[in-house]
Amino acid sequence: MTNQKCPECGHRWVPPENSGSFKIKKVDFFWINRDQHSFEWFLKLMTQLEIDAREITVADEDPEASFLDLHMYMTSALHKSDVKAVGLQMALELMHEKSNKDVITGLKARTKAGRPDWKEVSLSSAKRRRES
Repeated sequence: MTNQKCPECGHRWVPPENSGSFKIKKVDFFWINRDQHSFEWFLKLMTQLEIDAREITVADEDPEASFLDLHMYMTSALHKSDVKAVGLQMALELMHEKSNKDVITGLKARTKAGRPDWKEVSLSSAKRRRES
């Protein structure tokens, strides 16, 4: 891919015939907050993005697949493996399955307790890239 350069001002750009190589196929958005209140200020925009992303799918992809995957984590919440949180986490999962909405944010994407396992995230992303 070759960049073009304007001899007058020095501005550089990629010609349209090469711009297809930059087409984004998938976005994984990770949103990590300490508590539920930290999600509120951004929620309206995220709801609209979630709706819009379902309409944008990559060619030859499952129509149910989304261009944007939201991964939300609440660090102050107790993880499933914590005995004190098992009942709560099970209830939240059942409610999400039934209503197809997260109880904490109201989005379709489920809010998870704790922090992301970045090693697992990297492996999953690499696997998905190899399969595409």
